[in-house]
Amino acid sequence: MSTNVQGYIALLLHAHIPYVRHNSSDITLEERWFFEAVVDTYLPLIDMMEKLIEDEVPFRLTLSLSPPLLAMLEDSRMHLRLRKHLSSLCELGQREVIRLWGDEAFGPLAKLYADQYHRISLLYDRLHGDLIAKFRSLSSTGCLELITCAATHAFLPLVKNDSTLRAQLESAVQEFRRHFGVAPAGIWLPECGYSPALEPHLQALDLRYFIVDTHAHTLARRDGDPDKDIAGLPLRTPGGACAFARDPEAGAHVWSAEVGYPGDPDYREYYRDIGHDLGREGGAEWAYLKPYVLPDGARINTGFKYYSVTGDGDAKVPYNPARAVQKAQQHAEHFIASRVAQVRRLAERRLMLGAEAASAPQEPYVIVCPYDAELLGHWWYEGHQWLEALLRGLAARVDESVVVQTTTLGGYAAAHAPTIEATLPVSSWGRGGYAEVWLQPRSQWVTPRLHAAEDRMVLAAQKHQDPAALSSLQLRTLNQAARELMLAQSSDWTFILDADTVTSYATKRIESHLSQFHNLMNTLDNVGSDKELATLVHALERKTPFLPELHYRLFQPSSFEPTLLRAPSRVDTVILLNEVAIASNKEATQQSYPSKLRILMLAWEYPPHVIGGLARAVCDLSRGLAADGHSVHVITCQSPECLPYEVSEGVHIHRAEVLPTTDSLHFLDRVFQMNMAFTDLMLCLLRQGLVFDLVHAHEWLVYYTAHVAKHQVGLPLLATIHATETGRNLGKLESPLQKRIHTIEGKLTEAADHLIVCSLSMQQEIKALFHIPIHQITVIPNSVSPLLEPDPTLFTMNPLLANAISSSEIPQRVLAFLGRLVHEKGVHTLLAAMPQVLAQCPDAKLVIAGIGPERNALEELALSFGDRVSFTGFLDEADKSLLLQRAEICIFPSLYEPFGLVALEAMASGTPLIVSDTGGLAEIVSHGVNGCTCPPGDKDALAAQIIQLLDQPQYANKLAATALRTVHSEYNWKKIGSLTTHVYEAVISNLAASTSHSPHQKEIIK
Repeated sequence: MSTNVQGYIALLLHAHIPYVRHNSSDITLEERWFFEAVVDTYLPLIDMMEKLIEDEVPFRLTLSLSPPLLAMLEDSRMHLRLRKHLSSLCELGQREVIRLWGDEAFGPLAKLYADQYHRISLLYDRLHGDLIAKFRSLSSTGCLELITCAATHAFLPLVKNDSTLRAQLESAVQEFRRHFGVAPAGIWLPECGYSPALEPHLQALDLRYFIVDTHAHTLARRDGDPDKDIAGLPLRTPGGACAFARDPEAGAHVWSAEVGYPGDPDYREYYRDIGHDLGREGGAEWAYLKPYVLPDGARINTGFKYYSVTGDGDAKVPYNPARAVQKAQQHAEHFIASRVAQVRRLAERRLMLGAEAASAPQEPYVIVCPYDAELLGHWWYEGHQWLEALLRGLAARVDESVVVQTTTLGGYAAAHAPTIEATLPVSSWGRGGYAEVWLQPRSQWVTPRLHAAEDRMVLAAQKHQDPAALSSLQLRTLNQAARELMLAQSSDWTFILDADTVTSYATKRIESHLSQFHNLMNTLDNVGSDKELATLVHALERKTPFLPELHYRLFQPSSFEPTLLRAPSRVDTVILLNEVAIASNKEATQQSYPSKLRILMLAWEYPPHVIGGLARAVCDLSRGLAADGHSVHVITCQSPECLPYEVSEGVHIHRAEVLPTTDSLHFLDRVFQMNMAFTDLMLCLLRQGLVFDLVHAHEWLVYYTAHVAKHQVGLPLLATIHATETGRNLGKLESPLQKRIHTIEGKLTEAADHLIVCSLSMQQEIKALFHIPIHQITVIPNSVSPLLEPDPTLFTMNPLLANAISSSEIPQRVLAFLGRLVHEKGVHTLLAAMPQVLAQCPDAKLVIAGIGPERNALEELALSFGDRVSFTGFLDEADKSLLLQRAEICIFPSLYEPFGLVALEAMASGTPLIVSDTGGLAEIVSHGVNGCTCPPGDKDALAAQIIQLLDQPQYANKLAATALRTVHSEYNWKKIGSLTTHVYEAVISNLAASTSHSPHQKEIIK
């Protein structure tokens, strides 16, 4: 045999947990699956890779991350609950050290666990809980390759409709791109489930490689050179993809129950845990343990395990960590020696078969080793130690006769594209090699019901060909129906039914998702109450904030005719044939998908950090754009008890930590510090691979970051001016601070490629103040969503509000003001009108909601009214909604108001309205039609209007009903979103046409 034989080991870890997010306040067993995977597997894996990189150990590893796992890793609710879980582990670790103090066998183990969980907790905090960003960073080193998986881990050979199959794959690619900024090159097919029907979709989505089980590779039909030895080599499928085969020998070393490494007697026993061992008869031990099991007292594994595998039977000896580490090293050395010997045998067989001349270029062998990521650290406690020793050992090898190195699957496919074309059979790595696990007596009822739901989804997608013809609520309904169907398709549920473990949970998940799917479709088809449908959709969206960019149009049949129909394998499995055969959809037409934009917004306030109307306006805009399928990222300030990064209703929120400053620091200096933090965060996102088509700056406070985005990064800049310093001060700029703010506003309007304002009066104000041509200013009003009933499980009333509107012996007719307590809002005028109001209507009561610098002065003005005037302070959304609904009249007597979003909210709540005849309020409210207006600052006219509406409730209700229709027709998201998107596209198009460079970010960010 010639020397210098080359081979590769392709290690692939498949990371997946089914979507087990729950809204209940108590931790569930299923959520524990996720918590344990993060603590036992993903964080130690990150720690291991960091050590290897720090030690400059060359290695290559492929990691598949399923969309359900990514969704939970980015979920702010799961972050908070996981943090609590880590704290609980650390607490139990300290208590175990005390409990086992002096115990020679178990005391050191308790200390080991306490230290381990403390270290893992510190790592989690260092990463700010953002494992996705860390994986993205590790992949940028070239050591780690990331790939995707089907959207909900569906067993793809049993998917009936071609468009449903495409939806599983395309939405997975969408999610991967959303998280990592690039499309995946390869995919882990769930359960290694392959069908020839996948080929056109893999090709269309540029998924260039995947993994099949060994028998699929062996039974592949080769049209040319059928005698060529294909052991250790991937195959090229008819669609051009690279099909890697799982190596059975390498798999047996890890997976085999009889000879696999994890079963070694010296390793830690998984099934002996204090969660089951302590306090079996109750008493003090059970009281000690109870805080660390499930809230209902059900016993679970705690992670504290003190015994080794030992052997068969219940008798176990104490675990010896040093001996286990030594064994992990020995097993790593054995694995390396076995793979080297395997490569040598493959090379010898190649020569013996004489398939090629010895002098011809030789394709290097690749031994594909796929394992569930959760095996390492969780089921096999020493798995990461074994993997680290394996990677270090391979890097240190110096034998030049057989060179074996690690590779990523993508790296191998790119460097050594397979030359042998073959047609693979339907297959999986499940029991029997086909579909037995997911099609057996305990689960045979599932597939027909999934197929029926698939058919209904596809028909609905065909019926609603044009998404633009739908209302926002109808679009959300169809998207949520698609989400429910896909969650029901998860292979995890039928796998659980086959394993006969937590079958009631699996059954409930399948049935509940399908029930919710049909409920959504029924409500949509029957054209029921919009309020009923909105409530249903909103509840389900909150329950499953998953696949935020999923669009029902993915289920519209494709225009291309698949060249490969679903065919059964050569194994005679009639039931499989029945389940995987599909119609070809010859008459289907492909709808042109509108291009979706990637938008970066800059806003100094965003919920829950709310100062004024700007936060709500930016929030509504960003959520509406995300609901329409655009990718929206918002950079804003950090807020207490908020995560640095989260996705809320489809919007990516990045909260910058602004350096703390002294109270004496000038306000503009604090703004500059904030912009430095915003700019650093923006550049960090760009370096991580995120791409934006445009930056949208809100208000002058983000000018410096907007300037960097345009002039250094090269992004088109759109700015929304929500108000001006001149207007806020009623035309008088007296202090140096006011004049400086005015100057910065001018710089922002000058730098922007286009401006958006919320009213015609603001358009004229900007034109006059900053000499901006009128054609460079677009008027787009803010939108307002219909108010939903407060969630009783989340509702908490502000105590000041509760006191203000509580029932009492004295009848109360509530008048409400909501807004910032600043001079230009005119609250002093309203208080000046109250003596006349109370003289005519003594049962009136004014409730003033909001905070601001004028509060103390206004409270002094109101002292003479006693309990007839109440101040509530800041109100959250639920309490604001409650006040709007409880009020008989809402009053907004502004002296200056660019728009008046809260007036729209009052109109949407069906509350009669009185406003000043100024600015944007005058454009929203027509006197005597949908509300009442009066001159700003005129207390007598304001008092007369209040008294009239209190005396004439039928007239007031008529105005309110007209106002509600105005909101629905003029200020709905469909209309306003279309206008905003049009401006975005025009700005991008105009800049691209006027410059020779791409409108995307410049290379400088790299």
